[in-house]
Amino acid sequence: MANAHTRSDGLDRRTASLTVHVCRESTLVSWARRSPVATDLVLTPEQLHRRNLKYTLADAAQPRSSLRFVPPVDVAAAVAPGDADEWRTLDRTDRLRLLEELLVDPDAEIESLRTAFGTNLAAHTEAVEAAREELDVVAGGAATRADALREVAAGLSTPAARETTALLDGLQAVELTLADRTERAVSAVPVLRAGREALAATDGRAWEEAYPTVERLSVAGVSTVGSALLDFLGHVAAFTDVEVHLFLRAGTGPRIAERLDARLAAQSSLDVDVTVASDDAGGVEPSVPAAELVATTRREEARAAMAVVDALLDRGVSVSDVAVVARDVDRYERPLDRAARRYGRHLSVWTQLDLERTLPYRLLVTCGELLDAAADSSGGGGAVDAETVFAPLDCQWVPPDADADDEAGWPLAHHEVAAVRRAVDDGEARSLDAWSRRLDDVGSGTETTVDGVRRLIQWARDQPTTPAPGEVEATFDPVVEAYDAVVLPQRLAADTPDLTETSRTARAVERSRKLLGQVRGKYADWRDRGHVVDSWGTVLDVFDAVATTRPGRREHDNAERIDVLDATDTWLREYPYVVAVGLVDGKWPERPDGAFPPAFRDAVVAGEGPAAGLGVRGAWTEERERDHFVDAVRTATEGLVLTRFTEDADGVTYHRSPLLDEFDDRGVDLPAVEGGDVADLLAADRRLPESLRRVLDVEVAE
Repeated sequence: MANAHTRSDGLDRRTASLTVHVCRESTLVSWARRSPVATDLVLTPEQLHRRNLKYTLADAAQPRSSLRFVPPVDVAAAVAPGDADEWRTLDRTDRLRLLEELLVDPDAEIESLRTAFGTNLAAHTEAVEAAREELDVVAGGAATRADALREVAAGLSTPAARETTALLDGLQAVELTLADRTERAVSAVPVLRAGREALAATDGRAWEEAYPTVERLSVAGVSTVGSALLDFLGHVAAFTDVEVHLFLRAGTGPRIAERLDARLAAQSSLDVDVTVASDDAGGVEPSVPAAELVATTRREEARAAMAVVDALLDRGVSVSDVAVVARDVDRYERPLDRAARRYGRHLSVWTQLDLERTLPYRLLVTCGELLDAAADSSGGGGAVDAETVFAPLDCQWVPPDADADDEAGWPLAHHEVAAVRRAVDDGEARSLDAWSRRLDDVGSGTETTVDGVRRLIQWARDQPTTPAPGEVEATFDPVVEAYDAVVLPQRLAADTPDLTETSRTARAVERSRKLLGQVRGKYADWRDRGHVVDSWGTVLDVFDAVATTRPGRREHDNAERIDVLDATDTWLREYPYVVAVGLVDGKWPERPDGAFPPAFRDAVVAGEGPAAGLGVRGAWTEERERDHFVDAVRTATEGLVLTRFTEDADGVTYHRSPLLDEFDDRGVDLPAVEGGDVADLLAADRRLPESLRRVLDVEVAE
């Protein structure tokens, strides 16, 4: 593609030329080649999409040394002035910790958030952060878009206008206060804006210095293009000779493409030239036989899904050629696991959960780091600094013998722990005994928190300094159980109605429990081979090795594990046979959701007037649900079964997903398997209905 921008003609206006590809990821894959230098930067904001793209290239045995996979914020940091380390960002966990501290005793400007969240703001830290993240996507820190937000709010009904304006006022104050309290960038937005400004100020030289060999910049696998990222991409296109491509998905892609001009024009003086290349694959028409299976309850649906899988495996299909896909794996993991056991099968559940970034996992790591430092200290090899001592408390450590009624009030409040740390942290590292004596210097009024710190120090003293494999679980399992018993109920009480954070944390707790058993086994293996010495440092190495290995990955193709995937993880994946479960209205697609009032979200999505230049968060529409559905359909290369249930355990009726209507609209044959056919499928002497035989490539006469 020839860039339309001018670089040295003396004109003030530049043209940002972008090419949008909808469901044409094959184009990106075709660019991979052998090269001594990277010529293509591929930005995949989600780690799982970066992984899937790498797997696709590996499966195709295609060299990819020309491609370099980079998070968008890292590219902007490389272009921004100064060293890239100066542009480090807070991760979400640290941001939540700081946010909770300032919400405990909020400034007057932040108090306006009470209009939306109630008087106890600290109890709604997760919801406030969700709103702040949504604002990042929509406005991207741009003053012109902030003005547009207020103009949109002013056009709403009085109650919605009041709540939206209060949110905008409070979130603006939150952003400024967070920036004052940390040396790091609060989020990726300031980094992307700094990179954008550097491109304009240097007429593109900043890019040439950072990436002299790069010819193309591609964004892939996204359902949302945040405003700050889009502004950065526009400036790359306008001020460099680099081609900029967006590889978008079936549901959200057309809307994103349609609004690119208005969104870029809202924040810059750039002219915009957008080329859209779309495949008919943007529809859901499968290229393989498909059937719809209708069960009565979710439990029966799970049994029927596993009966289909069992039938395939009985007929010699490799277990690596079958996948079960769910919009929300959490809802289906237990019924599918129960059903699989009836057939003597086992599941490997792939989940989007990034364990390393969850609080339960970080709690285990910070406890391990404290024990490692303390063991070195006791052996004369070093001392423990304040950050290491207090880190488990920042991750909501609870004494194993504590309960919800403990008068210390576990977990300790972040701001109270921070106050004690400031009182004792003189920059010196010391032994745990010395830290305990140091706490004697803390003034009155903090006795409860000081006692809590002492309990953590005593717990660390009580653990072995050179742990055997069995002592790893004995040390950490009570920590996880205490977190589950005390912290998780508090998260449930403070969560938003959709319980997103509670669900995520509960999954993290369960994964952490399983992790401990895996760590014990791997630690014992390394130890028995003489590869390592007994130490908490070694245990931490094992934690990292196990936690960063994707769950479900097989050592061999014939390993008896049936892959169960979250629909978000099907982009670019391929399996000959796919069983997609849960195609029920309200479950898949889920209803649009967000922290801002529905009327405001609807106005932004509509994109009329001042809203035309604003970004749209994927969860604000059902288009993202269609992204996942089309990805799941495209995953199947030989046969596809789509399942749903009609009522829950209480007899409440559930209706067919409107996503399935697209098959009807396109005239796609989607025979139904229901009633007696489902009973035959579940019978001890299983009989496959003819419609399933066609999908599963089974001869009519057995």
